[in-house]
Amino acid sequence: MSRVNQRRVDPAVQKKARRRSLKRIGRVFAFALIAALTTTSATWLNQKWSVANWDITAEAAIKQAIDMQLKNMASRDFLSTRPDLLREQWLQRIPDLADVRITRLLPDRLQIQADARVPTALWQDERSRLHLFDSQGNAYRLLRKGESPDLPLLRLPQAQLASAHTMMVALAQNDVASLSGLSEIRAGAGYWHIYFSRGESWLIPLSNEAAEIQHITSFLKQPRWKGRHWRVDARLASRWFIRPAGHGGVI
Repeated sequence: MSRVNQRRVDPAVQKKARRRSLKRIGRVFAFALIAALTTTSATWLNQKWSVANWDITAEAAIKQAIDMQLKNMASRDFLSTRPDLLREQWLQRIPDLADVRITRLLPDRLQIQADARVPTALWQDERSRLHLFDSQGNAYRLLRKGESPDLPLLRLPQAQLASAHTMMVALAQNDVASLSGLSEIRAGAGYWHIYFSRGESWLIPLSNEAAEIQHITSFLKQPRWKGRHWRVDARLASRWFIRPAGHGGVI
């Protein structure tokens, strides 16, 4: 009869192994408990800090639009009403909104200050639709039915809107508005046609528009030309053609 030899395990080693196992189990349990408590607390705070009140400082139309955005939210909990998130959403959804500043006042209030876009022109696109064009050079929405703002008209492709904005800035900087009101800007074949009130108009090249506007403005403020209304054709670098507005003579 043979005898099977078995290695005897040191009880001290077994005890250490059990302790290590218990520590691992304890750490896992503690982590799970902390995670559960954290999740429960976060969920409670997320609901506890839901937005219930808000103060809006803005023009009436913008104020109403923001108020409707908040009222129509499926949830106004803490995460859904983060100021950076609301700002991004509203700038996308409210075309007339230029900028908005949102401050959270715990536990449940928002303070909102909003700026409306300032329309400076109407843009007629390639499909003859009219858009509002703002002071920053953006065509931001179609003209609504019943709206009839007294604004200059831009008849040009979308690709030339940036250049048209540059011209409008140059006209304002050179105080052209004091000479006569801007009526229309059209893009021709290699030139701009700028119309003013009282029959005045300018033809300028499609390049270096700001410098051309400054040159013409300075020229027309000279004593010989000042105080009258002119049609200026400045498309040729070598010679300008100037006619009294409403007449056919060339000077």
